[in-house]
Amino acid sequence: MREVFIIKEFIGTLLVCIVICWIFVFFFFGLIVENIWVLIIFIALVLAVLITILIKQDARIEELEKKMEALLSNKQD
Repeated sequence: MREVFIIKEFIGTLLVCIVICWIFVFFFFGLIVENIWVLIIFIALVLAVLITILIKQDARIEELEKKMEALLSNKQD
């Protein structure tokens, strides 16, 4: 049952991303195509945002792992 929820959540997120991309293309595509530097900066911005999110997510996962280990060691005592 959990897998169905994850798939529904993913599809919802995908649809929201598609709508946001269509809106962005409608308003800003002309500016990006006209100037190669704007395109390069935009791609760098997107990559930087994604990498930052992944790094923060990794740090949060490590924090949760440490908390779980502490809770498990306290429970065993």
